Amino acid sequence: MTRFAIPASKLGHIMLWLIAALYLLVSPSIYYHLFPQEGKPLEVWKQQPKEKGNIRYNVEDCKFWSEDRVSYEEGETYALWGWAFLDTGPGTMQTDFDRFVVLYDDVNAYVFPMQDYRRPGVQDRFKDLGLGDLTYSGFYSVISRNALAVGKYGIGLLFKHKQDGTSHYIQTSKMLVRSPNHLSLERKSK
Repeated sequence: MTRFAIPASKLGHIMLWLIAALYLLVSPSIYYHLFPQEGKPLEVWKQQPKEKGNIRYNVEDCKFWSEDRVSYEEGETYALWGWAFLDTGPGTMQTDFDRFVVLYDDVNAYVFPMQDYRRPGVQDRFKDLGLGDLTYSGFYSVISRNALAVGKYGIGLLFKHKQDGTSHYIQTSKMLVRSPNHLSLERKSK
């Protein structure tokens, strides 16, 4: 019986190729879990908050997100766009609150930060409410599709007071659907 033997001079090369192949297979998963990445939730809760408060809102769109902002090419990260403000009566200071998007299913609630942006039309439309400056009531929240399992997620909006920690929360009429390849925004069925 003849034996196949690998020459010692070639063994080092073969080991190097095996290590390189293993690295290429495993590194994306390691990178995603070890290094910060846009679109990961700040927190994961076992249940969503109780509804409380009067939040006016419109969740408008879910678009692909890239480092140079909105992209029309599919990627891992998406931005959920809209506007929202807390309406607790005249004198409400919107800048006193941190704002969050809460995506929830039957098991968990995923909390993502909102980023503010200018929406002067909201200020013009609701100026009669006397709520102060609503110019920056626009928001976007960056969400990685890899942070969510395939399924349907309700969308909630959470306002948390920066000083005393009081919270206001509402479930919206929209949901985010995570398919194997992308995220899409849909209206909840009744």
